[in-house]
Amino acid sequence: MRTEAENNLLEAIFNEMQELKKAFKHQSERRIGRAEFSKLLNIEPETLDARIRDGRYKKPHKDGRKSFWLHSYVQSVILDVESNHKAA
Repeated sequence: MRTEAENNLLEAIFNEMQELKKAFKHQSERRIGRAEFSKLLNIEPETLDARIRDGRYKKPHKDGRKSFWLHSYVQSVILDVESNHKAA
């Protein structure tokens, strides 16, 4: 039998491991730059910039001077664009 303190400790450890797992997944995900993102959407980079200013797409993450989006976000944008342009 475990005491309540032991259960609380195990639960805290489990929660911390889940947070670390999410952070590691986020950290190991491929980064997509402005040129590649606009190419995947088949638009000009300037059009991508305008859509970001309009709030249609999220602003990129920054790593020093580099701007990037995570691959999962880019995929969600592409799938959303494709689903909006399908014939009914």
